[in-house]
Amino acid sequence: MTIGTDVGDDAQRFTALYREHHLRLRDFARRRVGTDLAQEVVAETFLVAWRRLDDIPAAVIPWLYRVALYEIANLRRRQAKAVRLHDALREGGARAAPENQPDDVTELARAVAIAFVNLKPRDQEILRLAAWEQLSSSEGAAVLQCSVPAYRMRLHRARIRLAVASGAREHLQPQPHVPPAPARARALAREHPSLHGPELVL
Repeated sequence: MTIGTDVGDDAQRFTALYREHHLRLRDFARRRVGTDLAQEVVAETFLVAWRRLDDIPAAVIPWLYRVALYEIANLRRRQAKAVRLHDALREGGARAAPENQPDDVTELARAVAIAFVNLKPRDQEILRLAAWEQLSSSEGAAVLQCSVPAYRMRLHRARIRLAVASGAREHLQPQPHVPPAPARARALAREHPSLHGPELVL
């Protein structure tokens, strides 16, 4: 905080900040470290927010998420065993399917959950930001401190890696077939006439 700033005004600003965003930040932390440690992450994050109150930008949520990620990293380094929330994914995938849910849908969900666990941490995090936190590209880029185009490319690649690892290749958009140019087609017809029917003879 800037020297000379009225402490009462700072306290009011901080209180308003906390009331508006602490639940969302708690959910953000809980999805990463579990319920027991989420409050610790929230407390450390808002401690940083209090100390740097004048540095908080207008886009508050990406800033808070970025600070929380640093606190989570510090927490994991201090822990002998890192608390990970991937158990929720495993449990969700292992639950029995409802009677009206096709078995192949359940198998796909289980495969995606297992594939997610085995992704690299940076792929996991960007998928969380997009799917769990539902951040826009600009907000996600602010959290990861990269450009919007870089964020979109990283997200696109992470989604492809998840789809490939889970065996859900049919969900990827196929590359359109590009027919050969007429000159190339004629050359192919001359070189390999047996490969072309009469309709391709030019």
